[in-house]
Amino acid sequence: MMLEDNFVLYGPLSPNLVSSLIIIVFLAVSFILIGKKVNQLDPRQTPKGFMLAMVLIVDTFNKFIKEQLPGTRFKTFAPYLFTIFVFLAFANTVSLFGLNPPLSNLGVALSFSVMSLFMIKFSEMKYQGVKKKLISLLGPVLPIAPLMLPINLIGEISTPVTMGMRLFGNLMSGTIVSIMVYTALHWTLGIFAGIFVHAIFDIFFGLIQAFVFFMLSLVTISMGSDA
Repeated sequence: MMLEDNFVLYGPLSPNLVSSLIIIVFLAVSFILIGKKVNQLDPRQTPKGFMLAMVLIVDTFNKFIKEQLPGTRFKTFAPYLFTIFVFLAFANTVSLFGLNPPLSNLGVALSFSVMSLFMIKFSEMKYQGVKKKLISLLGPVLPIAPLMLPINLIGEISTPVTMGMRLFGNLMSGTIVSIMVYTALHWTLGIFAGIFVHAIFDIFFGLIQAFVFFMLSLVTISMGSDA
């Protein structure tokens, strides 16, 4: 009876998940509005101000991704990779606006491992084929295939898991270091110096980790889709 009374099907959302939902809604609305503005641009005229910055950012990422994923692979994976980078850039710097960083929650960080695992396996199955992938798991020497199969399976899962763990670990370590520096400067140079350096640390660590995860995803997907 006590177990039934204590059982709860759902509970309040964690602050990290709330921050994630806020970022998702904000980015979704922003992307829709920016997309409408882009459709209204005159192709014969150079955009100005904010729209020029948006066009340059997207064009830079498109060229960078296309070098690693040419042809149909670019159209398949570029939207995912760009979206992941933008989300992580906001998620890792959202503490500047008083929200909890989503990636400081291990569950949220590991969700990126799940997404990475799905995208890597999808790229391998789509461009290498199921048969070729299964053969690679068995190894080149068939007599020792029963030994190589579990080892290769662990290797297949370890890459995306470590990507998510790296996000969590690096963000937490960066947060701890920034708090230590902020506290030291607050005691020695005053509150304004501490706040300034704290903001720099948040932006620096956040954008660096977003770019690192973006690059790791790009490289692993490129390798997996290379037939």
